[in-house]
Amino acid sequence: MRLRALLETTSLGLRLLSGEEELDRTVRGVMTTDLRDPSRYLSGGELVLTGLAWRRDASDTEPFVRALVGAQVAGLAAGEAELADIPDDLVQACARHRLPLFGVDEAVAFATITEHVVRQVSGERAGDLAAVVERHRRMMASGPTGGGPEVVLDLLAGDLDLRAWVLSPTGRRIAGSGPGSDTPTLPLEVRARLAGEHLAAVRTGRRGPHRTVVAHPPSPGAPAGPVTYSLFAVGGDGEDLRETVLSDWLLAVEADAGDWPAERIELLHGVSRLIAVEREQREAARAVRRRLAQEVLDLVQAGAPPADIAARLRMAAPVLMPGLGSAPAWQVVVAAVEWRDARFPAGPVARALLEELLADPRGDGMEALDRYAVAQSGDEAVALVPLPVEPVDSEGRRGAEGEGEEDERAGVAGRGLRADGLLEAVRGPLTR
Repeated sequence: MRLRALLETTSLGLRLLSGEEELDRTVRGVMTTDLRDPSRYLSGGELVLTGLAWRRDASDTEPFVRALVGAQVAGLAAGEAELADIPDDLVQACARHRLPLFGVDEAVAFATITEHVVRQVSGERAGDLAAVVERHRRMMASGPTGGGPEVVLDLLAGDLDLRAWVLSPTGRRIAGSGPGSDTPTLPLEVRARLAGEHLAAVRTGRRGPHRTVVAHPPSPGAPAGPVTYSLFAVGGDGEDLRETVLSDWLLAVEADAGDWPAERIELLHGVSRLIAVEREQREAARAVRRRLAQEVLDLVQAGAPPADIAARLRMAAPVLMPGLGSAPAWQVVVAAVEWRDARFPAGPVARALLEELLADPRGDGMEALDRYAVAQSGDEAVALVPLPVEPVDSEGRRGAEGEGEEDERAGVAGRGLRADGLLEAVRGPLTR
């Protein structure tokens, strides 16, 4: 792992005191010491943790720093518990020798940092977890387990200290953080940026993971400043890239995969394949709603009697809005995707993208998708959007008791959807 990743991990309580230009150094291990010259116990690449007990006065600082530099350590982290503050002479000596220096908050134990580094650099642990992920994948392939993507994301967080999120192509959060999770929620602008970077990288045809650095806006519980993410595709089995790029999910991991061993890279690809199984199962469930919309659309296009169309809509209502108790009004949304290559059928892509638009990328989870039925007509997608109806009494008051839901005076609750609002929510990622 890189030093930069340690600084970006807010739970470690590190603050950079010198060596900002050296944060791309690779950490291969960790050692805690208060020896005046620990060089004989160092092999290079370590993050050295010290409580500063070796320092009697400023004259001890230069020899200690020289010993670390001669041993080619990656960096030094000094605890603030003993002296309450890091001595200026140590900061200056590390700056002269270009040795990255971190201050460790007194509330953070060295054991916490040690455990985090060991988990990150341990290829054996990644191999063990990969076996667990593979067993879980086989179980999910035979049927839903009820856990969803959150189960495997919890494995990553608990066993490897890797925070990860599953996002849609427009940045909608599908899994990761939420109520009861220790993983902070990614701000909307960060999710949109990650989705856009992923789409741009996939379009080049390069194999993932794709690395990107995103500047976080200030928010409680989230890392501040630039954070490195590694992006893995979830799905992508279509013969043509355009068949899947606007419907596949992505796995965003808060870490720099550039220095990972092969075992860890393969582990995350295995996690992606596991989440793809969940995605396929949800696609199968969505097929029922698609079929409902297609039946209504076929009736309309065939010129069927309005009574037949109304009957089919009444069948669709309880599927899309269970527990409503009344017939909704219906808004129709039509979408088309224009490809430069006219040889490629755009209908399936338009359908997948319209479903994503209707789910609202600014929201969370999969529940919103269950309220819409989207059909395909040639190169266009057609969605049936149910809108609740509020009865209106003779004086124009809404929600009156005893009024018929299908009364001519009934009003549609809410204003429905607006095309410009739907497009604005995805403009950033899709333009990228």
